[in-house]
Amino acid sequence: MRSVTMTAAVALMTAWGGQAGAQTLRVVEVLTTNERTGLMNEIVAEFEAANDGVEVELISVPWDQAFERVLTMTLSGQPIDVIEMPERWISTLAVNDALRDLGPWLEGWDGAAQLTQATLDFTRIYNDTAYFVPYGYFVRALYYNKPLLAEACYDAPPATWDEFNEMARAVSALDGKYGYCLRGSTGGFVGWWLAVSAMTGANNWFDEEGRSVFATPEAIDGIQMMLDLYNDGAAPRDSVNWAFNEQVSGFYSGTCAFLDQDPDALIQVRERMGPDDFAVAPVPLGPHGTIAPPIGMIGWSVAASSENPELAEAFVARLLAPEVNLEWAKFIGIVPAVAIPADDDYYNNPQFAGFFTELEDDRWDLMTWPAHLPELGEFFDVIAVETSQAALLGQMTAEELGQEWDAFLTEAQQRWMAEQ
Repeated sequence: MRSVTMTAAVALMTAWGGQAGAQTLRVVEVLTTNERTGLMNEIVAEFEAANDGVEVELISVPWDQAFERVLTMTLSGQPIDVIEMPERWISTLAVNDALRDLGPWLEGWDGAAQLTQATLDFTRIYNDTAYFVPYGYFVRALYYNKPLLAEACYDAPPATWDEFNEMARAVSALDGKYGYCLRGSTGGFVGWWLAVSAMTGANNWFDEEGRSVFATPEAIDGIQMMLDLYNDGAAPRDSVNWAFNEQVSGFYSGTCAFLDQDPDALIQVRERMGPDDFAVAPVPLGPHGTIAPPIGMIGWSVAASSENPELAEAFVARLLAPEVNLEWAKFIGIVPAVAIPADDDYYNNPQFAGFFTELEDDRWDLMTWPAHLPELGEFFDVIAVETSQAALLGQMTAEELGQEWDAFLTEAQQRWMAEQ
């Protein structure tokens, strides 16, 4: 098994075209860390050992570059096979015929019966076609630093956004501390959506005419709330450039009291903070008594350019086997695609309570992103990042930011509606 970086993969592209054998499998991973890639290498080695003559080339693409690079790789027809696929990229790639329909394979695969019904349903999140199979789910909850809250004279996490704003500013009054670990770079849009959903009570981006929620007065209030947290010093000044690792390290280092993140952040936080130092609560509710945190998902797709689609499907089958999927989900800290055993100590840990509260209590009205929009990946990973950073730096007002998001998304939604 050979692991290659993205740079090396591009350099080898020509050689691949001339040397690829019938038993060569090229797998692209996008949520990369050294530890995670190490586990993937173990899975790859087992697969190669069980399939004589098969060689897997693992292509690691850094997350902050992943959308644009995977789009380039697939649309240019590079001979790749399996792709780690967030649901928000599917429509962009599928509309360009870059992904293989896994429906026929799933119908004939015995292992499909071991997936949860939600997983089987979510395979068809775009155009009623199984362009991917989720391997796990992300639910956004609120991590909080117990000692910092106690120092600011609070003994419980915030239940509402009013309480959150109050506590964040109280912690920020402590020397060298901040209330909120804001994520201003790639992936930061989720925090903005939580604020908008809290203020609007919305659990959907669009109305029946296809107009987005983002230009409404309530949405602008939510956007302004985020800008005020930053401008009032309740978030570090350099958090405008923070991506996942910077945001999470800001929490476990004790710099910030609050972190809105998925369960995958537990991996790093648990390594550096004890059970008495932090806990995880549901995200605060808005003035309507509700909020709509996103339930994100990521899975495995097979590229339409695959030269070995049956082998690629066999590798996906191995990745989704219950013993592998559970180990994988625990390792990266997500809810798995297969059923959780009743005696599983990992997921019955109190630190998962905040996530499961959101899954079970309808005040937290979990929503999926509008994956039907081909423009969704561009919005998340390019437009939302650039414009929200501009607003944080004082180059746009809250109203201008909401209107820009509204214009882009409303046009995309109404275009999609007209095509149906």
